[in-house]
Parts: sequence; structure tokens; C-alpha cells
Amino acid sequence: MNRRDFIIRTAVGTACAGLPMRLPAKGTRGGAAQPPLHPADFSTFTEQDTLDLFLLVGQSNMKGRGVIEMKPVENKNILFFHSKQRQWYIARDPLHAQGTPDSIDGSDNSGTGPGMSFAQTLAQHDQQLKIGLIPGAVGGAPIGAYGKDKKLYQRSLELTREAAQQCKLKTRVKAILWLQGESDSTKPLHDSYEGKLLDMIDRYRSDLKNPTLPFIACTLGSYINRGPFRHVKEVNRVLLGLPGKRKHTACIDARDLKGHIGDQLHYDTAAQIEIGKRFAAAYLKF
Repeated sequence: MNRRDFIIRTAVGTACAGLPMRLPAKGTRGGAAQPPLHPADFSTFTEQDTLDLFLLVGQSNMKGRGVIEMKPVENKNILFFHSKQRQWYIARDPLHAQGTPDSIDGSDNSGTGPGMSFAQTLAQHDQQLKIGLIPGAVGGAPIGAYGKDKKLYQRSLELTREAAQQCKLKTRVKAILWLQGESDSTKPLHDSYEGKLLDMIDRYRSDLKNPTLPFIACTLGSYINRGPFRHVKEVNRVLLGLPGKRKHTACIDARDLKGHIGDQLHYDTAAQIEIGKRFAAAYLKF
């Protein structure tokens, strides 16, 4: 058995970790490292500028598992708050990388998610916008991990507060983007998903002191139907019904996107880019 056959045959066993079913190559997670991150230069902005903050929360599909661009195009008006370094940098994928800013090698399995495409679409719509992305998703996290006083929920609030404190501009939280539910598409967790989702939205709005803060969700991949993940349709029904349960919410429908990284669980790069655009379109309606 050659090395390629070995990797393909063992990919099924590592799919939930988000590993692509092919050899690492330039341009993929696990391939060559990207150039170092560039710190945000707030001196290029004016005192009148405001950084619009967007909190990205959920699990692995929000983190992204898609192939990353090894020579990313950067926009000094699109920043992200490194969740480990707790500093602002010019944004690029992988937004959820936990490595050091001078060695983005994909070793923590983060890849292309929807955040960058979302921000780039907003920037194309209005070139004067100053956009700050706050990556707060964690792979494999059930919605219960975002419950009251739970670690991931408190972590996301902490990241938001620190992001504002570390910024030299005025800030305002403009929206929360949510891509999660795979871990709750199991029996019996899917039965309680709606109640937990609505409670979480109410808490975010209360804790961030904005009762009309837009909350935008995205459906799970319609191709997911393996192992314990047998109730994706039920979770998607809850997500799509969200606007009927809470004002100032939306759910983008990505069930038509069939691209995944080979594991029937994680959206691929092309799908993630399209999801980001749909997130932006939904946000602009607000």
C-alpha cells in the first residue's frame, strides 16, 4: 500500500477532526506555513472611525475546515482579534488559528470558514466600514456549552470585552453569527435545541446590553447523515424557524451547498465562501 492509499483509507477515521482526504499540499491545512500575521495599525484610522464588531460563534464549521489561501489578500479595514494572543491583527483565514502569529501552519486544524467572506462582502458594499471579527467558535461544541455560566459562553463574552478594550477606536457590537448544531443532531439532544437556542440569544442580548442585536444563524449541511448525526433535518427546522420566534434574527439556508471536505460533515472552502456572502446579505437587510 502506498502512502496516498494509506491516507485515503485512514481518512474516514480522522474525518471528525476535519482532515482532508488527500495528501497535504501547498495551500492546505497541514501544508506550508503562511506568512506571519500583520498587527493592526490603528494609526491609519481617524478619531471619528468606529470598529464594527462581529462575534463568530458555534463549532467546527464556524471555525472552518476548508483549504486556506497561502498568499491571502489583506484589507487593513478588516481586522480580527486573535483568540489566543488577545491582540488585533489584519484579518485572514484561518481566523480561529491558535498558533503563534508568526507561524500559521494549520496544526490546530482551523481552516477557511465563513467569517472572511462575510467581512469582504460587507467591505465591498461599503468601503468606509471598519470591520472587527471576533472568532469564538470551538470544534465539537454542543449548544449546551454556550449555556448560562458555561465556559464557552463566558469565553465569548470575555473575548468581546477584551477586543473592545484592546481597540484604539470606538467599537460597537453589530451582530452575532452562529453556525452550530452538528453535535446536537444526535438523539436525544435535538429535542431541546430550540429552547437552548432561544435562551442563548436572549442572554447574549442582555449581557451585551442590546435587546435588538441581530443574530444570524446558518443551516447545517444537508449531506450530514452518518454515525450519530441522524437528526440534522430537525435541527435545521429549528434554525429556519428562528425568525418566527425572535425578532431581529435570521437564518440563511445553505442546504443547497453540497461541497464538503470529504467527511460528509464539514463544508469545503467554496461552500464556506458562499455562506459568508449569504451571512452578509442577511446582515445588510437589518
